[in-house]
Amino acid sequence: MDRKERTLINYYYEKFLDNRVDEKDVYAFLILISHNRNGNSCLQELADFVVSRGTKPGVVTEYLCETKNKFANLAKMNTALKIDEVFPFKEIKNGINRVLVDLQLKGLSNEQVNDFITCLISILQQVKITENGKEIGRLFFAIASKQVMLMAEVEIVQNGGGKKTNVVFPVLTAKNNYASIKKQDKYDAPYFFEEKVIEITNQDGKLVINFVGTQQMSNTLLVSNSI
Repeated sequence: MDRKERTLINYYYEKFLDNRVDEKDVYAFLILISHNRNGNSCLQELADFVVSRGTKPGVVTEYLCETKNKFANLAKMNTALKIDEVFPFKEIKNGINRVLVDLQLKGLSNEQVNDFITCLISILQQVKITENGKEIGRLFFAIASKQVMLMAEVEIVQNGGGKKTNVVFPVLTAKNNYASIKKQDKYDAPYFFEEKVIEITNQDGKLVINFVGTQQMSNTLLVSNSI
């Protein structure tokens, strides 16, 4: 790592410590730390997926396609289908902090890593999911009272038949430390933002969830049962 790269990492690291990051900072920080060999593969895979917007093959794309196929073959399975996130919180945190410790910097806290993942979720909304060059779905932003989620919606053909349907599953999740959301039902089903674009900004040291070009989410209809 050259001096300039180290200076850039220090710049974004200090913003994390001061709780001043937004999604644009996270984009740059992820690219910088993903180049460090002492991190872990999840950082490189996430960075590649972010930069390519899902147009290049990799672990994330493979995960999305494999999960789609699990749903398509659900009737043939003898066990319940469990969908894990592409990378769990602990793996992402360990990858980030391994890089920082190698640079003789203190690791990020759980809250700071949660901010990182929340911004990453926003960055990846609207990415198209492709398989064999064909679009099969899309990623989008979702939020419930307890979680912020990157959701995938994909089209499947069940059991090799001709009937098509769409399934939705979480790809990344973070704690909702940002907006007061009224539960839609007893299961705390998330609000989906398949068309609206969300932006994560920072106001007075706290992340704020915004509709692009409009007011912040906490002042919108999310406090009621309709969007």
